[in-house]
Amino acid sequence: MNWQRIFRLVGQRIQQVFGLYAFMLIPIWGMFFINRLVLFDYWNAFGIVPRTLSLGSLIGITASWTMHDGFAHLMGNTLVLVQILFLFGIFERNAYRTMVKLIIGSGLMTWGLGSPFSIHIGASGLIFAMLGYMVGGAFFARRWGYLLACVLMSASYWLILREGLMPQAGISFAAHFGGLCIGLLLGANSKHYYGQAY
Repeated sequence: MNWQRIFRLVGQRIQQVFGLYAFMLIPIWGMFFINRLVLFDYWNAFGIVPRTLSLGSLIGITASWTMHDGFAHLMGNTLVLVQILFLFGIFERNAYRTMVKLIIGSGLMTWGLGSPFSIHIGASGLIFAMLGYMVGGAFFARRWGYLLACVLMSASYWLILREGLMPQAGISFAAHFGGLCIGLLLGANSKHYYGQAY
């Protein structure tokens, strides 16, 4: 067993975890304060408007995860993201590429499934895409790291899935369900791209 290679890999993955925190959390928190202090909440108007080909809706497909309705909304998503980003940083060989796919995929699914004339904002669709990716990777692509993560975090993940997939006023079921579906699909096919690394 090559311990030097293992330590180098662990160091790279820990570095990737902190890189992911910066890649995801700085835009979320930065845009929240810019939106509140400079843009007077105008940024949220660029959320996803389903099946509308306006510039604002197209921006929302790729950027709605940086839009939040209030501090409680932001904190709730941040606390979940911190946990899941850690797992992504540890188990993904190229986590940034995977995150971009999940951002665009969950945005497109929300755009396709959402109710007409509604606006969808927040990172929860992306969170469900990440959860779906982990479950899909664990059970369909046999990625044992994600299987271990799913087992260890099963109680909290089950609570997130149960609460998020119950239709509620003010909660985007389309974003949650669409994100989960695209995440499962991408996770189930992730072995083709990353399987040789484990």
